[in-house]
Amino acid sequence: MNSFCRIFVFILTFTFSCSAFGADGDGFSISSEIVQGVQRLGDEGKLVVTTPLDFEAGLGWGAVAALGATGLAYVYDTNVRDRLQTTRSDRLDKAADAGSLVGNPFLHLGVAAVVYGGGIVADSLRYKELGEMMGESLILADAATLVLKEATGRARPLTGSGKDNFRPFSFRSNYDSLPSMHTASSFALASVVSATTDSVLTRFAAYGAATFVGFSRLYQNKHWASDVILGAAIGELCGRVVTRYHASRSRSVSIVPLVSGESAGLALIARF
Repeated sequence: MNSFCRIFVFILTFTFSCSAFGADGDGFSISSEIVQGVQRLGDEGKLVVTTPLDFEAGLGWGAVAALGATGLAYVYDTNVRDRLQTTRSDRLDKAADAGSLVGNPFLHLGVAAVVYGGGIVADSLRYKELGEMMGESLILADAATLVLKEATGRARPLTGSGKDNFRPFSFRSNYDSLPSMHTASSFALASVVSATTDSVLTRFAAYGAATFVGFSRLYQNKHWASDVILGAAIGELCGRVVTRYHASRSRSVSIVPLVSGESAGLALIARF
């Protein structure tokens, strides 16, 4: 599949999967939900770009730390790859296969759609918003990594061409290593789950699973260590931006377009 098509597939998968759980009716309008979702994504997308540059609020230092860690990992990319390839075993092979499956971005969007749809069916605003946050953070993380993947065109370790081989905008699957989309998607999901639960065990499990996904990509020789670290940072950034954005809207009043059946109008939405 052409890399440029991936993000559109991600968005359509999430949108239509969510729509399948409900139809225009009392208290729910697919049209207005889509409009609001697009508006939120636009606002959140701007924040993803500006937040790493916000040093006044201290947020920019997190970006500096992430880039520093990525740069340090880059120095040792070959050493890490070589060390992992000498520790292979049947048990680790199976575990890594499972980790790669769990980290599939399409699977994550499916989970977000199920949570969102379940919230609608159960008339639970909490789970509906959780599904929204999951989907939005995933779309942002996947979009950001897709752009960087094609812009850098870094060769995957399995090509055997070395960590310094870059072919920008080559649009080839073996030259889209930096950053890891599986890892970014996993950490975006973990960030949202962690921010919306009081359970320490749930937080540990979410980040533990995301970390193992990153390990599986290294073990399978699909990514360099620096790819995984940058992917994790992007996922965490997107997750935090989305959850903070939703939190800031928890007490607000907004007017949004509303289309239902043959009628159209404006809806006043208050959050308290």
